[in-house]
Amino acid sequence: MYLKIIFELIGGLGMFLYGMEHMSGSMQKIAGPKLKKILSSLTNNRIIGILVGVLITGLVQSSSVVTVMAVGFTNASLLTLKQALGIILGANIGTTTTGWLLVLNIGKYGLPMIGISAILYMFNKKEEIRLKLMAVMGFGFVFLGLQLMSSSLSPLKELPFFMEMFKIFKVTSYVTLLKASLIGALMTAMVQSSSATLGITIALATQGLIDYPTSVALVLGENVGTTITALLASIGAKANAKRAAYAHTLINLIGLLWVTSIFKYYLRFLDMFIDPTVYIGVSIAAAHTIFNISNVIVLIPFIGPLNNLLEKIVKNDTEEEETKVTRLGSLMMTLPSLIIDQTKIEILTMSKLIKDLFFRIEEILYEPAKIKNYLEEISKMEDKLDLYEKEIYDTNFTLLNKSLDKKLTEEIRVNLLTCDEYETMSDYLNRIGNRLNMFYESSIEVDEIRKKYLFNLHSLILDLFSDITKGYETKEKEIFLTGIRKYSHIKNVYNEAKKMHFENSDIPSRLNTGYLDIINYYRRIADHIHNIIENFIKI
Repeated sequence: MYLKIIFELIGGLGMFLYGMEHMSGSMQKIAGPKLKKILSSLTNNRIIGILVGVLITGLVQSSSVVTVMAVGFTNASLLTLKQALGIILGANIGTTTTGWLLVLNIGKYGLPMIGISAILYMFNKKEEIRLKLMAVMGFGFVFLGLQLMSSSLSPLKELPFFMEMFKIFKVTSYVTLLKASLIGALMTAMVQSSSATLGITIALATQGLIDYPTSVALVLGENVGTTITALLASIGAKANAKRAAYAHTLINLIGLLWVTSIFKYYLRFLDMFIDPTVYIGVSIAAAHTIFNISNVIVLIPFIGPLNNLLEKIVKNDTEEEETKVTRLGSLMMTLPSLIIDQTKIEILTMSKLIKDLFFRIEEILYEPAKIKNYLEEISKMEDKLDLYEKEIYDTNFTLLNKSLDKKLTEEIRVNLLTCDEYETMSDYLNRIGNRLNMFYESSIEVDEIRKKYLFNLHSLILDLFSDITKGYETKEKEIFLTGIRKYSHIKNVYNEAKKMHFENSDIPSRLNTGYLDIINYYRRIADHIHNIIENFIKI
């Protein structure tokens, strides 16, 4: 019998967690575009921030996901600390919707929900419908897991040993109240899901193994334990991200302390809404909701001072820590579509740096003496573009290891290819700068006819690059089709420049090889732009 209880309890918990993972993950993908719009509308208005937190948590059904998202976006400087604080407060309210779902007595429908959605999933090829079916399947596993946990615990109330053991949790004084809250916090920290421990608490209370005050005490602790996810996510993050994670813990800890200090009155207040002797599961869900709403109301006026306190506690990043050039990071993995959009923004920033390189080279072609001022600057810009490529690749390759739909995977592929081509172009522009520096240091002057071809190639390629960057930004295929014609013209100019060079080769050997290198580098840049064109035309 003991083995049966243990196996059913573990199996039920596993089903519950598995269901929450799939339900939350599917809903994140479904709600992705909505989340982007919601986040883009954020201001420093604390009420709007709280409402956004409630809405996002309601959409994805996981406060841990939302708080980690807030920490990640703060780390990437996409959110201010005040905005993150508002979202975290809202997430605490939004997560209480899960408790109300858990008290619905529909565990018996879990199996048919899983079965029907699984069958439809197998025979449906549309990604959007499959995501919705996966979310329904997740709900089914949540309800089935909760029912299995509840039924596995039922025999324990017939065993005196276990009933005595559960009395350890009974709230009889302020010390035992804190002990019960601590147990709730530790349980949640271990499984990293307040929904799971809330489900266990409801199951224990429903089976009569723990009383109502103990259930409420466990719930208070579970609110603190759930903050471990964001704390772990903030390890190695920037100062503002750490502040957001610490704020999550501090907010819930403050709530625990003030509610436990008036616990008897809090229970009486809860009794005004629902009678726990009749509907104990509903009463626990109500206690969870009322606690979080009350805590947010109490703390709203203190968002500003809390922001200032955290800025004093957590020191700003040192110069060594501020080495990232992009706003991307692994902490943003909770919302793949936002990472993809941010990646595009970073690549467009790369394009601006490459244009700056083109302009520097153009100035040097007109006034060779400017190479003295620009050579080091060109090299630093090229190094910066290397960092852009590394950070973009690191984040997006991690994202590719996740289960993504075909559309998102294709967008990542296009972004990575464009990023790679842009970085390679910067390498060739740097090499052109080095060759022009060699001419200057060796006092070699480029004759007018060769200079004319260099100017022409430079101008044509810069024009093509500008067009393709616009095409990448707007996804207008007509721009890429026009780009093919421009690329063909560049090839013709390159061939003419090469032919002219060999027909007039009575020049110093260093100019001979240097000029050939430069026009070959320009041709390579054009080839890499053409690679981007081909990639977009295939889509």
